[in-house]
Amino acid sequence: VLIESELKGVEISNGVYKTKAGGMHVLPITEVVPKTDFFDYDAKYNGLVEEITPARLSEDTTKRVQALTAAIYDILGASGIIRIDYIISKNEAGDDVINMLEINTTPGMTQTSFIPQQVRAEGNEMKDVLNEIISDKLTSEI
Repeated sequence: VLIESELKGVEISNGVYKTKAGGMHVLPITEVVPKTDFFDYDAKYNGLVEEITPARLSEDTTKRVQALTAAIYDILGASGIIRIDYIISKNEAGDDVINMLEINTTPGMTQTSFIPQQVRAEGNEMKDVLNEIISDKLTSEI
């Protein structure tokens, strides 16, 4: 049995990848707004969610989340694209508090998945991002 306290706030997701040529590349953040009480199967796969990219966060919170995402990527020694999910809650003073939920080392790549949405939001195409990552991996192993 696992018992956790309820964590109220805004759920977000942030993708990141790194190449030798391009360095660290943190994608725009996606805000997850379920139309139900929870982000469950129906929300994800039956359209009962609104996914907003870029997320409606302050500039300061956006920068803090993206810096944390990049730092976690390096600390883990990750490769390829990963996605980190967070909840942004408020402290007693009303300031944003970043709470990490999970690290997804194999994020979805369908048209409706977070990573492709984030790539499109910055004006890029998944094929170009994947080519960059694969080319980087191939040249670093030769």
